[in-house]
Parts: sequence; structure tokens; C-alpha cells
Amino acid sequence: MLPTELSKVEQKDAVYLLYSNVGMGLFITFITSTVLVLTFPHDGAQRVSQMLWWGVLNLVLLLRFLDLGYFFIRSRHKESFSFQRALTRFTGGALLTAALWSLYSVMVVYHQDWAELAITCIIIAAFSGGSVTFLSASRKMSMVYCALLSLPLAIALMLSPIENYDTLGYLTIAFVFVMVTGASKAARYTARSIHLKHQNDHLLSHMEQEVAKRTQEIYSLSNIDPLTGLFNRKAFSEKLEYRLQTQPNAKLAVLFIDLDGFKTINDSLGHETGDQVIREVSKRIQQNIEPSDLLCRWGGDEFLLTVEQHDQLLEDAQEIIDLISIPYVIDGSKLSLGATVGISYYPQHGTQHERLIQRADMAMYNQKRSKKGQVGIFDESLREHLLREIRLRDHLENAIHRHELFLVYQPIIATETGRIDSVEALLRWRLDNEMIPPDEFIGIAEQYGFIRAIGLWVLGEACLAGKRMQAHHEGLGVSVNVSIQQLLDDDFPEEVAATLKRTDFPAHCLDLEITESLFAHDKHRLINNINRLKSLGVQVSIDDFGTGYSSLSVMQEFDVDFVKIDRSFIWTMDTGGRAIVEAVSQIASAFDYKVVAEGVETEEQRRLLTNMGIEYLQGYLFLPPVPEHELMQHLG
Repeated sequence: MLPTELSKVEQKDAVYLLYSNVGMGLFITFITSTVLVLTFPHDGAQRVSQMLWWGVLNLVLLLRFLDLGYFFIRSRHKESFSFQRALTRFTGGALLTAALWSLYSVMVVYHQDWAELAITCIIIAAFSGGSVTFLSASRKMSMVYCALLSLPLAIALMLSPIENYDTLGYLTIAFVFVMVTGASKAARYTARSIHLKHQNDHLLSHMEQEVAKRTQEIYSLSNIDPLTGLFNRKAFSEKLEYRLQTQPNAKLAVLFIDLDGFKTINDSLGHETGDQVIREVSKRIQQNIEPSDLLCRWGGDEFLLTVEQHDQLLEDAQEIIDLISIPYVIDGSKLSLGATVGISYYPQHGTQHERLIQRADMAMYNQKRSKKGQVGIFDESLREHLLREIRLRDHLENAIHRHELFLVYQPIIATETGRIDSVEALLRWRLDNEMIPPDEFIGIAEQYGFIRAIGLWVLGEACLAGKRMQAHHEGLGVSVNVSIQQLLDDDFPEEVAATLKRTDFPAHCLDLEITESLFAHDKHRLINNINRLKSLGVQVSIDDFGTGYSSLSVMQEFDVDFVKIDRSFIWTMDTGGRAIVEAVSQIASAFDYKVVAEGVETEEQRRLLTNMGIEYLQGYLFLPPVPEHELMQHLG
């Protein structure tokens, strides 16, 4: 009956479509049958059968006309009208009409009147073709109607003894197949059309709700952080600016909350664990604020909070830090995290939201440098210093590509021969004609993660320069300083091996200098990476020895080649430093390490160090750090 893929509402439309098309069809059927009976009157008993057929057909047509009127009157004014019953009545009337026409066509075959048979076949064909369109709202009925209308005629023709009737029967069978197939396709197309119509009706009737829903989705995408459900950077900035404009007399505080130790968790345990931690942090912060406060996730591990200024603000900020610092249990692992908070005040520290956020960031950053896990308040004295640091940070990231970094070299002299044995590569940075001190930019590079890329560039440049200088001084060694981040990286030994291969620099001529303070970190990993470097043939030195972490234990546990005594002891040899130098020399000798004295500036220092048996000297007495081309003049 109705296509099964149609919903109940769509089935109503299908029934409406059937009844809408049937009126003209019934009228044509009445005219056609009447003309046919009057034009081709049969003789005798066949005339009685012909008139009886006509009477029954018209009775059926009358009943169908009455049903048509009943349908349109009752379906429009009665909510509980049964469309399924209406469909049953319609189907019964249509199939009964088809059966009566097929009965008449069989009668015509046996009447043996070629003219009447031809006209009847034309009528049957026309009704079959019309049903494909007019009955397409019901696929099964349309197909049955076509078959019932034509198939008995085809069978009667094939069974007739009259010459050529059987051929006409076969053609009618083919016609039946074509009509049934066409009816099926037309019905499917109509069903799809009704379905699409209702889809569009649904869209139009629910347009307002859909628009509201999509508007909310767009708002969420552009204003809400998907991980935490908090405002994102854009929404926070807009809402803070709106509050400043609409409440100019309010006294507000902007808190910049930065997590301490999150990067380690994220890098070591993965982003999924990191995301869980961020979500938990956001929940904890929300537990400690008022509904009127503005809170957002500003960036990866940064949150911004705007509150009313009040007497307990600093205590509340510290309470947020303490709440964040409570250990987290993620997938059975207990994770520790901290936070540092910077605060700026409105209107004391600015009247624009960008400036308030920037100064809260400055206060947080300065507090993090001095002591993490506490609250810092913006002070104007921080501004120039922090702005310079921010400027250096922004420029340092691309300093290599802009060719602002370069190396200078200071020779290391063999005490026994007085000749240059090796050189130390030292990094320099020229920014806008200003020389930035290494003590200032190295810390920035380490803090913001630039040091690994810079360190690898320094290693490559030093090896290339060393290869060129060895053409003038065979066997010249090159010393390169290594940062803690490089040495803790398990990929660093492979990077060193790749650099040596690329530059064709001999491994035994490369000396990697590590500061003594490195050994306060992951000692097991350091020992493993140092051993891997030593297996390449690379030499390792402890730089600034005596100023850092557990000097004697360092010498016992780490397989190094050189110990470089810090210049501070060389400069104070006349006031107690001499005893320390002698002690270090003796200990190094016991471990079979060679000693390099840094910061040698006078002939007296040279004489004393030589008499102590120090193997190598380095300092301004011999040559300050100079560019490669200038150092070449001293090689030979």
C-alpha cells in the first residue's frame, strides 16, 4: 500500500495526493465506458452482459465519487479521521475498477471485433499509463492496478485461436512489465518527493529553534574553551572591556594564574593526562570564586580571573594557589602541581583591559622568577625590566634565522708548551647594534625552550669552525658549553653523533663543557647520556668547578676528562683561593683528570698555576674571546 519508508504524517500526504488525482480519472472513466458501450453495441446475450458491465462500473464510479466527497469533507474537519481506512476504501475502488475493465477487455477478445478490440487496447493502455502518475502515491497499488488492468487481456489474447492474437498477447505481456516497472519507479520518486517536502516543512517550522541552536553552537565555538567550558581569551577580553566601560567607578583586580610544573606532566605523561589535569584545575578555581567573577582559560596552562578588589584579595589568591597545589590522582598516578599568581589593579595599573592583563602577566612572571608558588603584585619598577625581557624573548626565538647569533673563541693554553691546545666556543648575540650579555639571554633561552635549538646550532657552527682551524693547527680541540636541557635529552648523544658526521669533525677533538650545577638534577639520566657521549669518543669537562653541587661526589661518580677551576678562585689566590686550587689539582690528579684554570689575567697568576702543575690555562692574559678570523692569526 503506502511506501513503508514514509512516516505517518507523510502517509497522510500520500492519501491526499491519491484522492486529489482521482476526480478527473473517474469522470474520464464514465465518459469512456459510455462511449464504448454506445459505439460498439453487442448482439443478443452479449448485449445484456455489456450493459450489465456498464451498470456495475458506473455504480462503482458513483460510490467512488461519494467517497471522494466524504474524504475531503471529513478529513478537513475531523482530527481523528482515519487515513488508513480511507486508503483501504480508495484501494478497493481502484482495483475493482481495474478488474471491471480487464473483464470487459476479455469479453471484447471473444466478441472478435477488431475495431472494438483496438479501441479497448488503446483505452487499457491509456489507463495503465495514467495510473503510473495518478496512483504513484501508493507503490503497491499502482503496480497491482497496472497488472490487473492489462494482464487478463494479455492472457486472453495468447489463448485465443484467432490468428495473430497470440502475438498481440505477447506484446501486451511486455507492455505489462514496462508499466509495472514504471509504476514502481514513479512511486519511489513520489515517496522521496513527499519525504523531502516534509523535511523542508520541518526545517521551516523549526527554523527559529534551529537558528537559536546554531547560534549557541557558534557562540560556544568562538567564546568557550572546549576543554574546560570556561570563557576563552576572546570572550574574556570582550567581557572585561565591557565591564570597564559600563562600570568605570568599579575597583577590580585581574589575577594571572600560571601553573608550575604542568609542562613536565604534559610532556612525560601525555596530552590526555595533561587535559585531565587542566579540567581539574579549572574546577578547583571555580569552587573558590563568586558567580559575578570572570574566569577564563587564557592559554595552555594559564588562567585569568577578574574579581572585585577587597581586603582579603591576597589571602584568596594564595588560597587558590593552595587549592591548585593539592595533589591530583589521574589514572592511579599521584601528580603534584603548583601555581604562581600575578595581580594588577583597576584603575591603579591601567584603564584598558589589554594593559591590565599585560601587567598581571608581568607581575606573575616576576614572581615566578623570584619565588614560585606565591602571589605577586604589579609594580611600576618591574615594567622596564620585564618589557626588555619580553623584547629579548620575542627576538631570541628567531635570532638564528636573522643571523644575530655568532661565536667567538678563546684559546686554552698548554702550560708545558705555552702553545694553543684548544679553543672554547662562546656564544654572542647582537640585537639592533646592542651586544646582549650571555648571562642575560641564556636564562631566557632556557626558560622559553629555545636553548635546545640554539645549543645544537652552536655545536654545529663550532665543529665547522674547528674543522677550518685544524687546517692551520693540526689536532686543535674545540670546547662547547652544554645546557641542562640538552644533556637531559635522551636524543642529545645521537644529535652530537650526527653533527660530527655532518661536519667531519673528529670526535676526540670535541670537548663538551657541563656546569657542576647540572648534577643536582636526574643523576641517573645524566650518567647514562655522558657515557653514551664518551662512547662516541667525545671528551667531557666540568665547568666552573668548585662553585656548585657536591664537587667531590661529582668527581667520583662521573667519568669526565677535564676539570675547569672557576675564575673566582684564580682571582683570590692571594686571599685563600690558592689552597682551594691546590686541593682541586691534587684531587683531579688522583682521579687522572686534567685541570684547566679559567680567568688567568696576570703573569703572577700564570707563574703560580704553572708551579702547582696546572696543565692548561685560559684567560685574558693570553687572548680575549675573538672571532674566528682573528684567532686564525694566532694559530700555527
